[in-house]
Amino acid sequence: MLYCKPYTDLSEIRMLFPSESLDANGIYGAYTALEGDLPLGKSLVRIEGNSCRILRVETQSSDALLCELLVRASLHFAANRGAFSAHCALPAYKDTLLTLGFTERDGDFLGEIPTLLQGSCAHCKAQNG
Repeated sequence: MLYCKPYTDLSEIRMLFPSESLDANGIYGAYTALEGDLPLGKSLVRIEGNSCRILRVETQSSDALLCELLVRASLHFAANRGAFSAHCALPAYKDTLLTLGFTERDGDFLGEIPTLLQGSCAHCKAQNG
């Protein structure tokens, strides 16, 4: 079974992303995607007031659904901490980000979290107005 394990402790997040310089006063969340005990990917998000920035998404393969899982987990983390908008500058995941509903602007991908989490099913969007 595939699941996401959340991290909010800065020391644990630093161990997951040792090359990232993380501000001690920042609000960060991280997730690892696991199948059993096998890590398949991870993500890192920073809260910036009422927005968030997805800083990293790393996967063991180019699986678009795994990337979507990690991005959605990051968006949920941010929404639960008051963020409304999302930014991401990870062009390697462009197709997944666009599929989720992000808009590309000058190499940055932007979106409103409620809309991004709504999904892309045309039937669902019609039901929700």
